[in-house]
Order: sequence, then structure tokens, then C-alpha cells
Amino acid sequence: MNTPVALDKLEESHLPRTILGLIWPVVIQEAAFGILAMVTTFLVGKFGASAITAVSLSDNIIHLPEVAFQGISVGTIAIIARQVGAGETGQVNRSVRQAMLLSILLGVIFAITWWFLADFWLWVFRTQADVAALGRTYIRVNAPCIVFFFILYCGESLMRGSGNTRTPMMITVSIEVIGTTLAVVLIRGFWFVPALGVLGAAIARAVVSFLGAVIIIVLLVKGQGILKWDLRTAFNFDLSAVKRILNVGFPAFLEQAQMRGAMSIYQIIISSLGTTAYAAHALAMRVEEFAFLPSWGFSVAATTLVGQCLGARRPDLAEKSANLAQRYCLIAMVALGLLTFFLGKNLLSIFIDDPEVVRLGTLGLQIWAIAMPGMAVNQTLAGGLRGAGDTRWVLLLTTAGMWTMRVAGGALLAFTFGFGVAGAWGGAVLDHTVRAVIIWWRFRTGKWKSIKV
Repeated sequence: MNTPVALDKLEESHLPRTILGLIWPVVIQEAAFGILAMVTTFLVGKFGASAITAVSLSDNIIHLPEVAFQGISVGTIAIIARQVGAGETGQVNRSVRQAMLLSILLGVIFAITWWFLADFWLWVFRTQADVAALGRTYIRVNAPCIVFFFILYCGESLMRGSGNTRTPMMITVSIEVIGTTLAVVLIRGFWFVPALGVLGAAIARAVVSFLGAVIIIVLLVKGQGILKWDLRTAFNFDLSAVKRILNVGFPAFLEQAQMRGAMSIYQIIISSLGTTAYAAHALAMRVEEFAFLPSWGFSVAATTLVGQCLGARRPDLAEKSANLAQRYCLIAMVALGLLTFFLGKNLLSIFIDDPEVVRLGTLGLQIWAIAMPGMAVNQTLAGGLRGAGDTRWVLLLTTAGMWTMRVAGGALLAFTFGFGVAGAWGGAVLDHTVRAVIIWWRFRTGKWKSIKV
């Protein structure tokens, strides 16, 4: 279960099996993560649009610090994959130690800061008074747990870089089963446990983060294949190893920072259209999270395989693996796009009985279905470029697409042309489509093959 991709498997004839072997655990893992969010939305939905908006918006706020972690994550995956591909066993655990140290330090800083900034963030997102009161509770319960999900995500990134996607899947499935059970009991109440509503949702998410961090620490200390975290040297700072991680990871951090900034403004655009519009957006995104799963899974597969193939000095195989992952992803995303396009109303009606929220959410699913092909190409090939260490180009393209198409284009369509929330969604479609074309071109140039990390 915890064995990295073997170098003798990095052959063209083995690529389909290797790619699918990497992706299915990632898809199941992300689906398990989404199930808790979906169950929470379903349970909270009975408390009305304000509760749905509070949980969705507050969860986004709690995860804003992930922008800092993404730099560590991308740098770690790329470096670990190269070291595994090159057979540099001694260097792997040096990278493990520094990645975990950076995650803990950043996690503690953000945990403290976010607890005190709860009201500020809710003000930034222009929440109405009833939503802000609920959101404050959710944020302050989960802010201390930021350090825990930094540890969890870092450990999972280390494992993925080594080619081990199954162990992260098993961890996520286990903790999400516990979290979903807690959500059912705490949100609606059961036996002697009172109905806690949004507070219950917050507690369930916090418990998941804590348990995930504990499991990751135990597994890495015991050793996972080539990976091992020695607690005796856990806080020994290694400047050269950190520099190597950040050389690749810092552009990824900037990419995620500007993307989160753009997404925050994008969400402000939608929330300014009213609670009904934002509730429809939140519900549509809950459904779309499952339709987006293949893009994330194939992106991880492309990142891992491109990094390992380049480490093994097989750039030809790196290119073939990314292209094959892209084709598989395209087929899966188009199929899921058609599913959400035609069954959107039925899916949304499960969560809420507000006809206007369901109507707008259904329209959102139909608009987002148009973005699926572009998202498939964009996410998979961007993953390949990250695996090669070509994070600066991904930063440039993501920045241009998010701010010109999604934010500016979405605002123009929503307000100037009067399309409302449908116009904001249209901006996202433009973003994914244009970025897909340019990222495809960048990958085709092959210049990423010669990047040193």
C-alpha cells in the first residue's frame, strides 16, 4: 500500500496502468473529503440559506492560509519525485524534515492570526449580520486546527511525491467517516446530544483536521516506504534543503496567493448579489466538487510521473505520461459535465427546498459544465509543468486568467451587462477555457524538460 512507483514501471507500456493506479486513490480521497462537506451542506440546509452561506463562506476563509502551504506542497512533491526518480534515498528524508518543519511553523502562525481576524474576514466578504454571527463561530472553532491540516496536507504531499497515493486515501476516508458521523449527530442532534447547527458542523470539521494530523505524524515517524520523519532532528533547520523546496514552491505560493485573492473578490462579487445567489453558488459548487475530482486526480498523477521521469532522465516518458493523463481526464470531465448539465435540478433539490435557490443553482451547474473540457486540459498539464519545476509559467498563466477573465470578466458580465450571478459564472468559464489553450501551448514547447530543481 505504501510503495512508491517503481522505476522499472516507468515504461511506456506501463503508463496507462501506472496513471490509473495513481489517480483512483486521489479521486476516492477527494470524494471522501467532499462527502463531509456535502453531508454538512445537506444537514445545515434545513436551517436555511443563511446557515448554508455561513458554513460555505467560513470554510473558505478557514482554508485561505492554504495559499502559503501550497508553496511547500508543490515544492515538496517536485523535489521528492525527482529524488525518488534519481534514487537519492539519503536526500529524501532531508526534504521530509524541512517540509514538515515549515508546515508546523506556518500552521501555528496562521492558527493564532485567523482566530483574531474572524470578524475582519467576515467584514471583507460583506456578510449580512445573521450570516456573520454564525460564521464567527465556525471560524473560531476551526482556526486553531489550521496547524493540524497543514501537518496533514504536508504528509500527504510527501507521500504523493514518492508515488504513494493510497495511504493518503486511506487516511482521508477514515477521518471523513468519523467526521461525517459526528456531523450527523451534532448538527441535527441525536438522543441526548442537542442540535448544534453551524457549531456542530464546525466541531466535526475540527475533529477531522486533528485526527488527520495525528495519523500522519504516527505514520511518518514509523516510516512510510522511503519516507521517514526522525523526531530527534525534527526541528533542525537546513537552509539549503529549504531553499531547494522554495525555489520551486515560491512561485506556486504566489500562484495560490493571487488565485485566493482573485477567488475572494470573485466570491465578494457573488455574495454582493444577495444571500440567495450565494447559497445557489455554494450548493452548485458542492455538487461540482465531485465533477471536478478527475481533474485533481490526473493533475497529481501528472505531477508525480513527470517529476519521477525527469529524475530518471526520461523526458520523453515525462511528456507521454502527461499527455496520456490529459486525454483520460478530458474523457472523464466531459462525461461528468453532461451528467451535471442534465441532472442538476434533481441533485440540488436534495439539499434545499427553496425554489429560487434551486433554479439559480441549476443554471450554475449548466454553465459550469461548459468549463469542464478546459478545466481538464488546464489542470492536468499544469500539474505536469509543476512536476517539472516550471512553476513560474503556471503562476503567470493562472494570474492572467483569474484576474482578467474570472474577476474582471465576471464582474463585467454580472454588473455592466446585467447577467447577475450567471455572468459571474460565465467569467469562470472564460478563465478555464483561455488558460487551457495557453497551458497546452506551453507544454508543447517542451522547454520544461530542461529545468533544474
